[in-house]
Amino acid sequence: MNESGLIARSERFLESIKDRKVSLDDLKSVEGFIDLYTYLRGNLEELQDLKEAMELRGFKYPFRSISGYSSQYSPEIAEDVHDIKRHAQYFRMKASTKKNLLDRVNSAISSHRIALGNLEEYALLRCPDCSRSLRLSEVEYQDVLDGVMCPCGSGMMEIEFSGSAICRPEIIPHLPLSGDYMVKMSELSLWARKAFKKIMRLFKNEKKGAVRSATLVIKVLEDGRWIRRRITIDSDDDDYERMLRQRYGPNVRIELIQFHRKKSSIINDRYTRTALALGYAGLSHDIIMDIKERVYTEKLRDYDAVKRYRRILFEARTYSPDLRLSEEELQEVRVQKMHALLHEAGLGDARGRLNRELREDLEVMEKVKRELFRDVPVNLVLWDVALYYLGTSLDRRSKHSGPFPNLRPVLDRSQVRTFDELSRDAVDLLNTCWEGGMVYIDKLGDVLLKKFEIEDKMKGLHMKPNPLAFGAAVLHMEGETDIETCAEIFHVSVDEVVEEKRNIENLGKPSTDRAKMFLNLIKGD
Repeated sequence: MNESGLIARSERFLESIKDRKVSLDDLKSVEGFIDLYTYLRGNLEELQDLKEAMELRGFKYPFRSISGYSSQYSPEIAEDVHDIKRHAQYFRMKASTKKNLLDRVNSAISSHRIALGNLEEYALLRCPDCSRSLRLSEVEYQDVLDGVMCPCGSGMMEIEFSGSAICRPEIIPHLPLSGDYMVKMSELSLWARKAFKKIMRLFKNEKKGAVRSATLVIKVLEDGRWIRRRITIDSDDDDYERMLRQRYGPNVRIELIQFHRKKSSIINDRYTRTALALGYAGLSHDIIMDIKERVYTEKLRDYDAVKRYRRILFEARTYSPDLRLSEEELQEVRVQKMHALLHEAGLGDARGRLNRELREDLEVMEKVKRELFRDVPVNLVLWDVALYYLGTSLDRRSKHSGPFPNLRPVLDRSQVRTFDELSRDAVDLLNTCWEGGMVYIDKLGDVLLKKFEIEDKMKGLHMKPNPLAFGAAVLHMEGETDIETCAEIFHVSVDEVVEEKRNIENLGKPSTDRAKMFLNLIKGD
């Protein structure tokens, strides 16, 4: 397929994804769930094929082929300058189309992976006879369509929705599944855009990685003159001085070294970060739209007066007298109209000065939107990622993408501080006005750090803890949260949490008489 055909095929496919609206009603029945899952999984395979074809045809670096065009031309071809510029503009536009289309495909792929990760956590295939369970990711795409036969031979395995899954399938309708992330960003309200930017910043928290290469400024003695050069050396060998002497001889001096490091973010893909931020911002926008009237009524002293003020403001801004007025005169008439309406409603004086109580309520409303509403999506995504870290094993985070593709399996001490951004007010709002099921943890980052330390100690011990109960036990021990609440968060029993807590406390201690005797011999007791 030529480039034009590939572009047309990609655009048609992305537009077909955009035309199909994904609804949460699809998750309420087994038939709807299977239809949605197979649809998204089929889309992902097609998108990956398109991406591979695009990269093979140079869509990833499309401007390299036109880098030879320049604004400097020789006098001999001065009469052809106009044609050359016109052709160069055509090729630049075509290269821009290729780059934007591949960018949109990459965004769609990341969104589909997030959606499929949530669905695969949300449901399992379970045999009604032998109780064997399989994840949907472990089954071939065609088998999901036709039905999966249980290895025990009893019959077809059935879809079963998990009540203890760590996922948020509600974000799927808000993901840019067709790669239209710029459109979805433009549809966000002001506070949602601020939340989007904050989520992007938090998940781009980069750690100081290993040295990838180094740029050196050196001086070399050539023909009796010192020549300054700038070179880049890979980090395979960190003995830079020896390498330089082998290449340039003994007369070489290093003036400056600049190291380039591999920086790993919490989520190592900008398309995934963008899709997650949009998904949680969109979900939070729907939540806020349902509860904002209740919030304003509780936070403001006279919400009815604020609503009257906003109606007057709209009426004055759209007021158009039947007169021929200039733009400046029209604005002045509208201001006077607003002052008169406010004075008639008892919300201000004749000069437009608002009542003190109304001014204070408007300031409180702006603060609620600027801080409280903005923190809702940030809290939601931080809470979900923290629960995923606590409720999964290191092996699973390393080998499976889950609902958070490209998530680092382990974070360092500076990166876990990201999870200290939880807002108590936003947690209280979600728990009061929406079924959030969240608990405010003062230093959630320290809880995660302790979980990573315990996992490191468990390496090679062949322990097989219950991941959810294990995470609940760590949260109870390090987060100063009662054991019943922790068990409820992870949907496990208190007895399971107590057992995992006991295993954590006994970690590293001798468990048998022979091990105790050996330890005493070493100590000399």
